[in-house]
Amino acid sequence: MSALNALALRLSLGAFSRQALSRQLLQGVTSSSLRATFTIVRLFDMTVTPAEALDLGSVVLGEDVEKGLVPAQVSFIKESTIEINEELMTAGQCLRAVASHLHQIKQNVRPGNWKAFLRSGAIKCSPRFATDLVNAHEKWLGGSDVADELLTGLTPRSLAAMGNASDKERDKVFALLEEGTPMTEALVRKTLKGSKYRKSNSGARNVNDQVEAWKAKCKTLQVENKMLKAQITKLKELNAIGSLPGDLS
Repeated sequence: MSALNALALRLSLGAFSRQALSRQLLQGVTSSSLRATFTIVRLFDMTVTPAEALDLGSVVLGEDVEKGLVPAQVSFIKESTIEINEELMTAGQCLRAVASHLHQIKQNVRPGNWKAFLRSGAIKCSPRFATDLVNAHEKWLGGSDVADELLTGLTPRSLAAMGNASDKERDKVFALLEEGTPMTEALVRKTLKGSKYRKSNSGARNVNDQVEAWKAKCKTLQVENKMLKAQITKLKELNAIGSLPGDLS
């Protein structure tokens, strides 16, 4: 099957979003196939309109978003929202696929060759980026069914950090992502530690509070010590002249 026929088949099956179709058409289109390609696109546009291709009813924007907008604007936002979510899912799928490919390379070469490959510059990412993805793939990502769009909210470093966590602990991270919380590596590690993290911090605060309390008590004792020394000195002076203290204040 030619590339052009394959493109036509995928179009008929609805395998492309409109943005993905645009990218596909911009890649490898030759002058000899240009007319035929445009014919396919016209055929695609005639048989599938945007309203039919996209389920706009599945997007709920809310009254505050739609307030003051004309129907065309609302439809545009809904269409774009569907495209954005599709692209986010695609980004997550790509991240998962990259991790899998890197893992396969690592499994089929010697350690020395693997390290040399990472340093070679052949792949468009840093060695750290690649090793973090591989670690995540080997420890949990390879067998996880987490939604692909959630992966886009995590860095490879964060994905690797989740490797030693339990499924329940990782679910806490995913729950925050679903709420829209920006997840930094530090927040991921804090979330994974959970109550242990909070307990250790609480313990540290208690120690600090105790130290401050002892410092304050020492200052009070120092003041009292000076007052006692002054009174002792006064008593000695009175005793020296044979007088009884009438008022030590």
